[in-house]
Amino acid sequence: MSKNKKILMMLAKGGASQSDIAAALHVSKRDVSTAAKAMREHDLTFDAVSSMDAGVVDELFFPKERRKSNDAYLQPDMEALVERKKKSRKLPVKLFWIEYCERAAAEGRLAYAYQTFCEMFAEKAEKMDATRHFVHEAGAKCYIDWAGDTASLTDKLTGAKTKVYVLVVTLPFSGKFWAEGFCGMGQKPWQEGHMHAFEEFCGVPRMWVPDNAATATDRTNIPRVTLVNREYERFAEHYGAAIVPARVRKPRDKSVAESCVDLVEQWIIGPAVEMTFYTIGEFNEFCAERTAWLNSRPFSAKDGSRESVFKEEECMHLEPLPAERYEMCEWRSAKVAPDYHVKCTSSHLTWNGQLGQMRS
Repeated sequence: MSKNKKILMMLAKGGASQSDIAAALHVSKRDVSTAAKAMREHDLTFDAVSSMDAGVVDELFFPKERRKSNDAYLQPDMEALVERKKKSRKLPVKLFWIEYCERAAAEGRLAYAYQTFCEMFAEKAEKMDATRHFVHEAGAKCYIDWAGDTASLTDKLTGAKTKVYVLVVTLPFSGKFWAEGFCGMGQKPWQEGHMHAFEEFCGVPRMWVPDNAATATDRTNIPRVTLVNREYERFAEHYGAAIVPARVRKPRDKSVAESCVDLVEQWIIGPAVEMTFYTIGEFNEFCAERTAWLNSRPFSAKDGSRESVFKEEECMHLEPLPAERYEMCEWRSAKVAPDYHVKCTSSHLTWNGQLGQMRS
């Protein structure tokens, strides 16, 4: 799928700003702005864009201007610059641009603007599989992921073991995280983990970046396109947040989340495996104590801790919690019987559609 089609589909889907889309797809804001203009001019919809071939999208809405090569501009050796950056990550791209401008002036030729230079550098870096450090904004986003390792509960009578899956929600700016165990990985535990984390943070990040779990995404309808499942989308709408799932098999997109998951596996799940828990409440009490300790533990390479950075620099930038908690619901498909009855049964109630009766 072409870059332009991806941008159009995310714009048509809604729920994310142009800046968020540019960050998620690793494109310039100018490209997203051009795509938004094309959507307005041609009144494009999600279904219309998704049904088009990527080449057709590029040809119809993003015609390439034929530009003659301009020898007046000095062409930078981006491959050499990317190699320099990979060897010493602290070298800023702006330093490369300043050196490039000085060389262009010495040769009596024109130099590209800084923004154009950065776009050229980013394009070459992506082709060469180079990485750069993310600069996170306070309160802007959170990462959500299930830990790979599991703990267990023990039945007092039989001694049988039940797996405990740990959900980790991380704020990348401060590094503060929330971890909680559940006996399943369904939609209800997924959403409950979010709610408890946001209540612990006393606020909500504007953008959520989940892993590509089935409780977050749905890729069954359109191949190679990641969509947010409807139930998770309703949940995010209640909190006024946008969901931008991480790319498949791209762990570096959420390196902060991966490091926090490793921390949880080493300092919470690892010791918990050697202990005995009989209820999920016992495990989560242990998990909460360890999480609080890890968040307050001083950094090794700088002053402060995750908790202190969160309180001093990040908590005030989070969006406020909604006035009411999100009410989770269970969606069922009912079949009409020959006698015109529609019956839907859940763990809480039974409803008979024709008689209008509800039994607890």
